[in-house]
Amino acid sequence: MDYSSTCTSAIEQLQRRPLTRLHALIRQPVVWLVLLMMLGLGLRLWFLAVNRIDPRFSAADDGDYYARALQFAVTGEYHDNSWLVRPPGHIFFFAAMLKIGLWLGDPAIGISLIRAVQIGLSIALIPLGYDIARRLFDRRTGVIFATILAIWMPMVELPALILSEPLFFSMLVIHAWMLVRWRDERRARWLIGAGITLALAALARSPGLYGVPFAVLFIALSVWQAAHQLRLRRVILALLSFLLPFAITIAPWTIRNYLLYHDLIVVDTLGPVNLWIAMSDAVHEGRGEGEAKGILLQIPQSERQRFISAELRRILQTEPWRFIRNSWPHFQHIWKAQFIEDFLVKASFFTRPLRSVWPLGLIGDLIWFAFTVAAPFTLLSRLREGAFRLIALGWIGYTCLMVMLTHVEPRYLLPIWLWLALYGAAALAQIGQQPLHFERYSWAGLAVSIALVALIIGYRDYPQIIRHGIAREQAWMAAQQALARNDPAAVEQAYQAMLTADPDFADGRADFARWLLAQGRYDEAWQVIGDYQTHRGNLIRGALARAQGDDETAKLLLRNTEELAGEDVQRLALEWLSPSPTFVLTLGNDLDLGYVMGFALGEQVGDTTFRWLHREGIIRLPVPTLLTGTEIIALRLAAPQPTPLTVMVGSQVYQITVVPGGWRVYLLPLPATTRGTDEVVITLQAPTFVPYRQFADNTDARPLSVMVNQIAIR
Repeated sequence: MDYSSTCTSAIEQLQRRPLTRLHALIRQPVVWLVLLMMLGLGLRLWFLAVNRIDPRFSAADDGDYYARALQFAVTGEYHDNSWLVRPPGHIFFFAAMLKIGLWLGDPAIGISLIRAVQIGLSIALIPLGYDIARRLFDRRTGVIFATILAIWMPMVELPALILSEPLFFSMLVIHAWMLVRWRDERRARWLIGAGITLALAALARSPGLYGVPFAVLFIALSVWQAAHQLRLRRVILALLSFLLPFAITIAPWTIRNYLLYHDLIVVDTLGPVNLWIAMSDAVHEGRGEGEAKGILLQIPQSERQRFISAELRRILQTEPWRFIRNSWPHFQHIWKAQFIEDFLVKASFFTRPLRSVWPLGLIGDLIWFAFTVAAPFTLLSRLREGAFRLIALGWIGYTCLMVMLTHVEPRYLLPIWLWLALYGAAALAQIGQQPLHFERYSWAGLAVSIALVALIIGYRDYPQIIRHGIAREQAWMAAQQALARNDPAAVEQAYQAMLTADPDFADGRADFARWLLAQGRYDEAWQVIGDYQTHRGNLIRGALARAQGDDETAKLLLRNTEELAGEDVQRLALEWLSPSPTFVLTLGNDLDLGYVMGFALGEQVGDTTFRWLHREGIIRLPVPTLLTGTEIIALRLAAPQPTPLTVMVGSQVYQITVVPGGWRVYLLPLPATTRGTDEVVITLQAPTFVPYRQFADNTDARPLSVMVNQIAIR
């Protein structure tokens, strides 16, 4: 034996062993899952960091949910929505988190807790999704499906929403995972859990109720195929293990509805109401949904269910074609490239941080296209996963039917996306595993896949939309760069190019009008901003009216924007606006946006307007002439109890105590460092109290400190 060659061989084996171990480690699914969970968590936290949507300032569903959950947390009284009975599950969850926030002194903490729990559930779905796909198909499918759940844009955004969908979607996936675990292990506890989680999903969004027949079919067929004797008895026992927990979880709410409204309302009236509105005479004759909702508001809540049922029967008997008149347009709308639609087609981002997350969004559309086109190859192939396909097809079919009858919103499509992602992952997992060939049963999948491709690419002229969108965004970026280097001619040229590329882009018009406002070109700003109504556009309209002395119009627009914009408009106005210089600022008169941040909405007692300071607020006061550094700051303040207040002007810090007993003026010297400047920035800090916890019969859950009426430089 050659001793040197033996040593060389041994050394090579030792050198290869770490690489072999590393390769084996990388191949372990648990490593991929941990990495995917870390990546998913990072993406969700990043999205939260750039997200500015806040339910406290929203007139949409999230604002309604927040307001009712906060009322429930404060008073212990649950109230239905003013025009329909909504599902309660997410309201109970939100109220519990807001209650904790109130114990800690601020309901905003509760909003953070809601999002933290929803992110936790979202991250937990990654390994659960892997396990579902692994058990139904194989490990490779599991990794692909888990990757979709980790990085796909709708999954990243979903936990940030204060809506019913995050809880509904999480419970639906857990329900499916428990059914698959039961299929493999045949332990009743999994059926019990599947029943409870589906009930929780239904209590968040009532479409969860329609998951019952799909699950029942799956359970019955699974037992029937596996059992060789006493089949019927085993089917009944299995179904009872699922249905009884489901019914017990749902029943208290159904009983509550019956006792309150004397009608069988299992979870809500949302489905019938939406269906009736879509079919109503008002919508059919072009008068709009507002009139239909107005009709409902005139009818007592306890009678609306019967009214709607009678109306739907009348329409079905007299004009049944109404039910299918919009089916095809709505069906087409299901198969759109969602991020491209939101980012490049819609006139506004509606406060969503789409520009900040566009790379993830465009990748998300590619992911959606891949699994949507791939899914038919699995859904229409020979069974590999057994009766579970009934659940997937049932949910896809029901959800398509629901949105075809009423209207399409992206959050309504979550069940379609979930099951297409699962079955699409199974088809994608086969790529590279065997030579491409089509068995007889695969031609149906190919035909449906081709039809979906035609449907998707035929819905919009996506190449043209993308070209114009890129031109729009490049022009917008050029405008921001020109602003940074203070080149007015280049700014205007870039904004004009932006509108040439996309003349209907309302957000771009608001940006351009904001710049024209700062230039004092008011008439041009009105022309640029146009008529399309967005909250950010109304902020600019209000600022324009204020600059031109139309205080009444300005008050109406600015107040409406601050209350309903879905974001912290005080912060936005402080960033966006350069209001007129003044030596005296009155707070709470709805003309102070752009000067203040960190305060509650304006209030008025008698002739005095004011804003409550939260924990910390900023007042930015531009002044008409340069300061000498010898002026006095005059703060007109009040408080219901002695409150220490810290006032900071630059590096100068003052400590005062605001005493109860009415309005008082507190005088502070302006620091000498302000000499030669034309703006004073004052920061106010004070400890807060929550009125409902401190005063009997008070339901105000805001964290408040002192009342600020006026600030002046003398």
